[in-house]
Amino acid sequence: MNDSYSQFEKEALALVSNFPSFIFSKNGEGVPQLAGTLFLNDEQGQQIDSYEIRIVCPDDYPLSFPYVYETNGRIPVNVDWHVYADGHACICSVPEEIIACSNGITLEWFFHQQIIPYFFNQKHREMHGYFLNERVHGIEGNQAYFRDLFKTNNLNEISNLIRYIVNNVEPNRVSDCFCGSGNKYRRCHRNAFRIFKPLPVKIVAQLLLYIENA
Repeated sequence: MNDSYSQFEKEALALVSNFPSFIFSKNGEGVPQLAGTLFLNDEQGQQIDSYEIRIVCPDDYPLSFPYVYETNGRIPVNVDWHVYADGHACICSVPEEIIACSNGITLEWFFHQQIIPYFFNQKHREMHGYFLNERVHGIEGNQAYFRDLFKTNNLNEISNLIRYIVNNVEPNRVSDCFCGSGNKYRRCHRNAFRIFKPLPVKIVAQLLLYIENA
């Protein structure tokens, strides 16, 4: 068993103890997975719906997200429903996944912070005809993440801001922002700085490719 499978299995067995509607198993090739019923509850703890899902360990876990499948044929398999052609869920943009994994993920974190919000969004789409928080797909969707985070549509400017972050210390919270907007740092690009500053150099270089190859 490789280290990825071992880590996933350990975390999956811990998760099952808190979510007894899920069962841990391995497929015919020895790949660990979880399968069961995901219950969606409202803020008062009342169940509003449920989905049958399967969570499969990738070969490089936790350096990438597990594969998530809706297994009851309820969600259409097409990109407009944020489902890839092979049936696994498009959880978020590639840059968001890279950043999350570089900070270290656990299966419990992934379950609560990614899987549950994804299926709440699917429920919203079923009820209202649109996703509550939807980003476009593919390259354009990856770029949209950077545009939202850095508050500009200028990809060259975003690249320059990322390079500034990598090569400089964090400004004082009451300083003017390094972007030149005239706004205070704490109200401008503090979030972007704190996301990118801890990232390894090779991860930053990988993310820059998504911008500069555009």
